[in-house]
Amino acid sequence: MSFIKPKLETRHGDIFLPAFMPDATYGFIRCISFKDAETVGVSEIVTTTLHLEQKIGSKFIKDFGGIHKYLNWSRPIFSDSGGWQVFSLINAKNNPRNLHRLSKVGATFINPINGTSSLITPETSIQIQLNIGSDVLTVLDNPVHVNSSLAEQKRSVEINTDWARRAKKYFDNNKDSETLKISCVVQGGDNFELRKRSALELTEIGFDVYNFGGLPLNWSDQLWRVRQQKEVKTTFFREMLEYVSSILPVGTIKYAMGVGKPVDIAFCVDVGWQIFDTVLPTRNARHGLLFVSEGQGDDNFEYLSKSKKRFAYDHLHLKSARYIKDDRPVDENCDCECCRSVSRAYLRHLIRMKEPSGLRLATIHNLRFYIKWMEKISDQIGND
Repeated sequence: MSFIKPKLETRHGDIFLPAFMPDATYGFIRCISFKDAETVGVSEIVTTTLHLEQKIGSKFIKDFGGIHKYLNWSRPIFSDSGGWQVFSLINAKNNPRNLHRLSKVGATFINPINGTSSLITPETSIQIQLNIGSDVLTVLDNPVHVNSSLAEQKRSVEINTDWARRAKKYFDNNKDSETLKISCVVQGGDNFELRKRSALELTEIGFDVYNFGGLPLNWSDQLWRVRQQKEVKTTFFREMLEYVSSILPVGTIKYAMGVGKPVDIAFCVDVGWQIFDTVLPTRNARHGLLFVSEGQGDDNFEYLSKSKKRFAYDHLHLKSARYIKDDRPVDENCDCECCRSVSRAYLRHLIRMKEPSGLRLATIHNLRFYIKWMEKISDQIGND
């Protein structure tokens, strides 16, 4: 019997799972066109609500005919809530006189574009996303600072649930199509009990997609202090992601926001997560760090699944002097435009000179790697 891939149905097409979405933060994928994205196999994207509102204006996008027409992109679009961007402002070291503040009502912050004071609430966040016209909306969430006290973390989860309930009510009363989807964000930081509480409370409200919110990193207070001094790196918190996935009901669609590295994606699919996004393939491409087949690069990474299936790849540090005269393609096993048209030596030159054509080709390659990686995971883990 053939394997039928699970999917999330949207008004702009089905999202077959597991799925990876490149970040179109400001309404574009850096260095490439949406035609390029379509050519390499990208089927869905995610964009940033608050940035679109500040840079373009959601009412302008609505009047234009919606985000799909504005971008000339006919496939599904996810939008986040703006919660993470506001969280970052509130916890920034340069938060002037605590002008960025959070309350049960919503979050007040200073617009970095024009210096005006703004308030985002669960209701306004949904309305902005309705104006934009995305296919899967996200409720305003309240991430918790890793260095917060237990009482502050508990309060954060209380607000997160309250905001989710208000946003869901507003969405139900104002959505312009029954095909629209809405997602919530499980919060709770590094605290297992708070993550469980958040997941159960959000499940009781009921959503189409359940997201893992906040950074999936294993942070203790000591690690956080050391990290501030840039002496160590944090570790990916696999235990927490597996735990939260196990709490969410069987059959729910799960989105690990901000994940991430190919090995981490493979692990997350293995424990039940299905949707992913990250800036890594596009950001790394601009710095000459390319994802390539095992044996094609400098550093090797691997993941062994629960059923003992091995997933491996390399990093290729293209700026290294060893590639000055390398006439091979970036990856001999890749079918993308980059690998079919330029040598490592020439692409290295283009990237070192920050030539847009080189940044485009490198980005195309990394995104193509991620698409093929997701296909491999789907074929080998999805059939387990």
